[in-house]
Amino acid sequence: MRLIINIAFLLILNFSFSQTIKGNVLDSLTQKPLEFANVTLMTRNKGVYTNEKGAFLFEIKKHLYDTLKISSIGYASKFITLNKYKNQEVVNLNVLLNEKITELEEVIINSKKLEYKNRYRLGEKKNGITAVSSLIGYETGVFIENPFNKEGKLKTIRIKLMKRDEVDFIASLNIKFYRYDVINKKPGTELYSKNVVVKPKNRNYTLKINVEDFNIFLPEEGMCIGVEFIDPNNQSKKYDRIGPMYRFKFSNEEELTWSKYRGKYWKPGFVEFKRGNYNNNQNLKGNVMIGLDVLMPKD
Repeated sequence: MRLIINIAFLLILNFSFSQTIKGNVLDSLTQKPLEFANVTLMTRNKGVYTNEKGAFLFEIKKHLYDTLKISSIGYASKFITLNKYKNQEVVNLNVLLNEKITELEEVIINSKKLEYKNRYRLGEKKNGITAVSSLIGYETGVFIENPFNKEGKLKTIRIKLMKRDEVDFIASLNIKFYRYDVINKKPGTELYSKNVVVKPKNRNYTLKINVEDFNIFLPEEGMCIGVEFIDPNNQSKKYDRIGPMYRFKFSNEEELTWSKYRGKYWKPGFVEFKRGNYNNNQNLKGNVMIGLDVLMPKD
């Protein structure tokens, strides 16, 4: 009888211990910690951020047949298959990410020779009539058209925000910049390889972010501004009400908004709205209101 009890006790221990993976995400060359890197499951929308030391801790017990994706702006992603750790209670590892090689720096050097003086406002200029909330880890990308057919320099990003009542957590915003992929009609390659993190207020206003010193340039084909709701210290809970909210407006225009979760893949992110009777429905699309001020070269 005692033998049966001991065996049962050992089985309980074997199947009940928590399994975690922890470590640091680092630049492969400099060994510099990568803050705000995303650590996420490929088959589920669940993940965490690395802290200022590049450290992360993730529970993997229920996800041993999944894969972790480790991603950070400006770096090539890495993937970790979890089933090889199914017999380990704690997995310790350092994840080294390789910096992406782009031709962006050459474009910036050439563009600095020009004198940018003329200032224009692009994207949404007015307040939307309503708002939509986001969740931690979700990034919203909005297309900004370039009507000048020549390169311009970004000065200010403008995000229309609305207060959310009874919030449990106010997210930080990680601002990202992408070339517009005219073939696939969605955000394409990165235009800036660093995180631009700001802390918004939970109220009705336009958040203005000065990016002139970052030397980010608006391509001729236009660009996409990405805004990711982040929790740098992984403090928020699953069912928290997150604030503030994006303002958006309904229109008959084409989809100008996309979304993705923790660097996975882009999908349409507009809000679809139907109005009218059953015989005469009118489909409207709600695009999130993000705009920018751009400096164009003197003629």
